[in-house]
Amino acid sequence: MRVIDMHTHIFPEKVAEKATLATAEYFDLPEPPNHYGTVGELEAVLREAGIDYAMVFSAATSAHQVEHINRYILSEAEKEPRFIPCGTLHADYENYKEELRWLRDHGIHGIKIHPEFQHFTLDDARMFLMYEEMEKNDMFLIAHMGDPRVDVSGPSHMLPIAETFPRLRCIASHLGNWGDWDVEKIRPLAKLPNVYTDISSSFSYVKDKAPLYEILRCYDPTHVFFGSDYPIWCPKKELQKALELDIPGEMLEGILFDNFADFYHYKKL
Repeated sequence: MRVIDMHTHIFPEKVAEKATLATAEYFDLPEPPNHYGTVGELEAVLREAGIDYAMVFSAATSAHQVEHINRYILSEAEKEPRFIPCGTLHADYENYKEELRWLRDHGIHGIKIHPEFQHFTLDDARMFLMYEEMEKNDMFLIAHMGDPRVDVSGPSHMLPIAETFPRLRCIASHLGNWGDWDVEKIRPLAKLPNVYTDISSSFSYVKDKAPLYEILRCYDPTHVFFGSDYPIWCPKKELQKALELDIPGEMLEGILFDNFADFYHYKKL
């Protein structure tokens, strides 16, 4: 069985614990973080779990962090063949055309946005020129989706992006609306052909999983990916939980590997 964990965050060792604890505190998670976001931890757990690849990223909380983070992600991916690098941008970052070109030239084809920590809405007008440039150059968007306490990243914010840029492939993480599992809010987004999702921080987060199965069935079954949301959750534990979900075998195999391998057409995985 082959597995891709396409939702992991990594941080430089000197800030990893602080960043991870701040994330856990912000989201008031039901248990302490499983790990602290260092590269060494992730490499070890991937080997132990037998996970083939992990997409790695970190969101820039200010414009001046963009280039530093992108070069850090690249440097770690160059050292670890299991890592698939994903970049970041920020609404205040003006040099986006050159940076997107640099990313593509170095084998980075996706952009991670986390509106809650970046302090702008997912559909902020400043981002639309960036999304347009990404669409032109066959890059993809992955975004944290949902927070019932603030309205910056729910389905209503991804919908205008996916509709305005129909060739921009958009990954609406956490089944499309973390913490607000109202299927009627998610359904219009899930039906769009350029929208994908992952199961990270969803099934493990709630005791009543029934609404999540209904949301899962809204998506094209080939548009659903496995992600652990490391370091908050442990990739090995999340993989075991995924294997125990009530998902038909062929669909589960697609979620664990084939779907993202097809999506990530830039190289053979």
